[in-house]
Amino acid sequence: MLRAVLDTNVLVSAVISDGKSRQLLRKGIENKFSLLTSDFILKELASVLRRPKFQMNEAEIQQIVLALIQSAEVVNVKSNLGFVRRDRKDDQVVNTGYDGKADVIVTGDRDLLELESFEGIRAISVARALEMM
Repeated sequence: MLRAVLDTNVLVSAVISDGKSRQLLRKGIENKFSLLTSDFILKELASVLRRPKFQMNEAEIQQIVLALIQSAEVVNVKSNLGFVRRDRKDDQVVNTGYDGKADVIVTGDRDLLELESFEGIRAISVARALEMM
């Protein structure tokens, strides 16, 4: 079964709009692929959803994070690989994929997509991930 990390930008998009990101997240919840996440991604997701533009209260945010924890394998990230030069936070997503033995990282982040592949893990778009399912 495909093992995939959904980057925070994909998760936020899945939460706020009914589009391709949400379709992909649903497939993960339905066990069509193994959904991987980490404490870093969960904390970043909560932080982003707290922004005023999303108009979410703390209870809603916690419910979303809890649902993700229940649907995903939470990877214990120990690696500290340095692949992304422009945004070191992206390295945490890469490390999640590496330590979780992911096949792909699904992202809309150009820095990650430009890497294409690292340590056997491919960075792909949401559209490409849906094609693979």
